[in-house]
Amino acid sequence: MISIKPVTPEFVAEIGDVDLARLTDAVFAEIEAAFNRYAVLVFHRQPISEEQQLAFAKYFGELEFSPQPFVQTPGDKRRIGVGMQDISNLDENGKLLTHTDNRRLINLANQFWHTDSTFKRTPAKMSMLTAQSVSPTGGETEFADMRAAWDALPAARREPLEGLIAEHDYFRTRLMVGLDPESISPERRALRPAVPQVLIRTHPANGRKSLYLASHITKIYGMDDAAARRLVDELTEHATQPAFTYQHHWAVGDVVLWDNRCTMHRGRPFDESQPRAMRRATISDVGPTVPENWHHAA
Repeated sequence: MISIKPVTPEFVAEIGDVDLARLTDAVFAEIEAAFNRYAVLVFHRQPISEEQQLAFAKYFGELEFSPQPFVQTPGDKRRIGVGMQDISNLDENGKLLTHTDNRRLINLANQFWHTDSTFKRTPAKMSMLTAQSVSPTGGETEFADMRAAWDALPAARREPLEGLIAEHDYFRTRLMVGLDPESISPERRALRPAVPQVLIRTHPANGRKSLYLASHITKIYGMDDAAARRLVDELTEHATQPAFTYQHHWAVGDVVLWDNRCTMHRGRPFDESQPRAMRRATISDVGPTVPENWHHAA
């Protein structure tokens, strides 16, 4: 039986007495139950390989593959294997990325509060990040409990939010960190069209409602753009206040997984003169949050 040490009664738990390299169905069932309750799980001293990380992630569902419209290397050479995202400041040869490398800019966008893959029609269910080398200073990951943020809103404030649908665009945060807009060709734009997502989600495992936000939001359908921006900024500020957040300080061998259906997260700045190597496996949700036949008014 695994050990569970909650960081708070309902959000984030440290999991022990488990070897992630040798999972069984019974042990995973315990982990999944903890995942559905605490939303963020932390495993210490688990230096799993890429293959072991992928095997663990696939217990949660179908692996997400993410062709990146701005990451091209000679011969499509990768630092890590196919099927995972490289969350590092290293190039395909293990050298530090230059200041102007698009891969660095894309990673900088992770420092905005976001939820993984909301810019996809079917967004992410679970993300799993593992640490192979960490910066001596900075580089923490912060998580926000979007269930608690929803619960804390007055009933009169919650009601108007039900049924709202927001547009999420991959390119919004990339442009905010300095990506050259002239580099976005029609072909690259077509790889990441803007998509609709609900603003309020209900968790399928426990029925809890939560805010569903990300820095990728560009508009709320049926709402004036300025009013929509004020609303998103207000809800983000509310959801990321200290009462709802947790900051993880990384150590080599840490494995952290989070539920993208009810959390938001961001990376923190770190000393980029030092290597930081991490890799993320992401599991797709079971389908879109907005029906495929949904159409908004022009």
